[in-house]
Amino acid sequence: MIDKRFLIGLVIGIFLSFFMVSLLTMWSIFQFIENYAGNNIIKSLVFLMDANFEFNIIGFFTSETFDLFELLNPQFLSWIFIGYISGTISKGIKRGFFASTLIIVIVTLIWIMLNIISGEDLMAMFQGRQLIATLGGIISSVLGCLIGGVVGGVVSGPHEEF
Repeated sequence: MIDKRFLIGLVIGIFLSFFMVSLLTMWSIFQFIENYAGNNIIKSLVFLMDANFEFNIIGFFTSETFDLFELLNPQFLSWIFIGYISGTISKGIKRGFFASTLIIVIVTLIWIMLNIISGEDLMAMFQGRQLIATLGGIISSVLGCLIGGVVGGVVSGPHEEF
């Protein structure tokens, strides 16, 4: 049986994934959406979800200019925060890990489905030069969310059954 705390952590994590990058970039993504999406709600949601996967951790480690402060960008920090909140609400290391894993899987599926609905070319994202950027964005989001989920689970303490 699924615990209420686990479900609440999962729902809050998915909800936060839509707005957390915008919050950490001082809502600049909304200006971008206003300029390029207009009144199209689906396209606006696609831009909100695309902002989550913009940090390329593969490009970060393979670039010639290695600056540690570039690792603290809004996308990576937002995934750490989302995982931390869901792990803290879920309570426990194992539950925090599972909640953050489910959040990243569900958000990635929502991102892909919204891209399909809006008519974006997904094949362009997963081939050629874009492949490394897309995979780097997905890997950085998975890594950030899992780190946050485990830390949140550790901080909240062990899960007790009543």
